[in-house]
Amino acid sequence: MSTASKYWKQIKINSSGSRQILEITEAKQFFTLNFPEYVTDSEISDINIQRQLLAWVQDNSDTNLERDSLLAERCLLCFISWQIDRVCQQLATNFGKNYGFTSQNLFPYVLTDDGRISSQKNKTSSCSFAQEILQSFNPNQSNLASWTTRKVKQHPELNSFLLECGVYLISDWAILNDTPPKQLEKIFSVFYHFTAFEIRESIDLLSSYHAIYRAQRRQKSLSRAGRKCLPPTTEQLEQIAQLIKTKTGKNISPKQVFTKLQDLASQVREYRISVRSGSLPTIPLDTSNQKSLDNQISLVQEADTIDEQNEFLSNYRKQFLLSLDDAIAKVTDTWMQLLKRRKNQKLEQFLQALHLYHCQGKSMTEIAQNVGLKAQYQVTRLLKLKSFRADIRQELLISLRGRILDIAQDYADPQHLKTIDKKIEIALDEQINRVFQEVESDSYKSQSSPQENLFAQRVCHHLDRI
Repeated sequence: MSTASKYWKQIKINSSGSRQILEITEAKQFFTLNFPEYVTDSEISDINIQRQLLAWVQDNSDTNLERDSLLAERCLLCFISWQIDRVCQQLATNFGKNYGFTSQNLFPYVLTDDGRISSQKNKTSSCSFAQEILQSFNPNQSNLASWTTRKVKQHPELNSFLLECGVYLISDWAILNDTPPKQLEKIFSVFYHFTAFEIRESIDLLSSYHAIYRAQRRQKSLSRAGRKCLPPTTEQLEQIAQLIKTKTGKNISPKQVFTKLQDLASQVREYRISVRSGSLPTIPLDTSNQKSLDNQISLVQEADTIDEQNEFLSNYRKQFLLSLDDAIAKVTDTWMQLLKRRKNQKLEQFLQALHLYHCQGKSMTEIAQNVGLKAQYQVTRLLKLKSFRADIRQELLISLRGRILDIAQDYADPQHLKTIDKKIEIALDEQINRVFQEVESDSYKSQSSPQENLFAQRVCHHLDRI
């Protein structure tokens, strides 16, 4: 149920990125003319209204009906904006306090519709997020409010931001549903370093969960897209407990099964957040630290002297900088080539904004003023720093791993290198994470001294050469 005004009042963000409510006069007149019986009601049923509006949206073949179609679309987009706002507010209420964000931080990702009513001929090729939601909506499979909620929670950039904050929007039961036992074994052995017994016990639990919960879900045809994974029933927990007893001989109560499943999901969730947000545990590039690179990957344990250890670390640092420079150059060039294909001034704005942010320490608001954009959130979308850094990070890991394996041959037996190849990759991944964690940390601080950051230094070094 909702109030009628949600079909002619739109929630949008203004030039400063703040939430505002815009009343669209034409949409109000259109709604009042076609649904007079609902205008004064404090609560209305949406389904009949939305079906009629959708019919008008789709019936735009006749020139005389085009305006009605556009106004019907705008009424639906207004409704969608309120639902988007509601989801953002809920996310902020549920997670914001503990994870350090507000609904204001979420709005720029999803409230992208400006409220304008444009003819079909004047519409640009790019759609707002609300238009994407409406175009993908099927009234025979869902209602518009539920569909909007689902699309907001699936928004890639919104989810990337939430992952940076430590929020992963998926239920425990869905996590367990799509985690294969082999993947769990890898997570627990490489990421958590659990014992073989702990890993075996967890795999038995997950396999039993799959055999009962997932199998029954599929049999009931509930695994179609959009269906939530609800908590297992008491009967299912009893069946899982019985299956574990059959497999292992251990007696375990349904209540204990439920708790262990939640713990298992929590561990997999933590792993996914770490991997997808790039926040794996890190170690410093510091020879005084006992877990420095030479100790971590055991490459120089066979070195005969301290001089050899120092030589290896010196070579490593050189290769790290070379690899970082190569990665920055390669990714920046790729992004420039993509922007060159556009007919607007995005490339020039991108390079200028990149320089202002990394080399001069300007805020997003200051950058917007310098590059001719209206608001800070437009700079955020232009730079896409999260994606930019992720691309560089991936290139850096690939390049550095090859270089380190080459120089490591002078310090370890080739056959030994093959056995520790994976450890090298994990150790380098940790080293790289530390560099990029510093970047993320600095992005929340004053940018007055960007040159103190290694990543910013090397980005500036490359930009000065373009």
